[in-house]
Amino acid sequence: MSRGPAMKDFPFSCPVELRYGDVDAMNHVNNAVYVTLLETARVRLWQQRFGFSGSARDIPMIVARVAVDYRSPVGLEEPVEIGVGVREIGRTSFTLAYRIEASGRLAAEAETVQVLYDYGQGQPVPIAGEVRRKLEELMLSGAGR
Repeated sequence: MSRGPAMKDFPFSCPVELRYGDVDAMNHVNNAVYVTLLETARVRLWQQRFGFSGSARDIPMIVARVAVDYRSPVGLEEPVEIGVGVREIGRTSFTLAYRIEASGRLAAEAETVQVLYDYGQGQPVPIAGEVRRKLEELMLSGAGR
């Protein structure tokens, strides 16, 4: 049973295609692959909502934490959709919530914490201006409570 928001509640979602190598000996997507699926959705979010189009260093964040709650196994041929929304915005970090669905059913719920980071200075930087505004537009309703 879902403990988090429904897919319709996420302000961003994208389909993700599974690869043959994502499946383990138990004939379902290996649990370690879910972190890569989250990364794929996060990069697509950054591309579509923040204008990222260059190298990985153009995404000014470092992942500080990943947590995944597995709800049901996923097979190779199943269509996968990932919802992403902002749960919380701090001074230099923000929390993203995810919902992974396979064939329309809940497969996993996850959360990542990212630190906004200036690679040139080699340190975290405050979330302000346009980045903060765009993150606020991606807030899940009821987030941070």
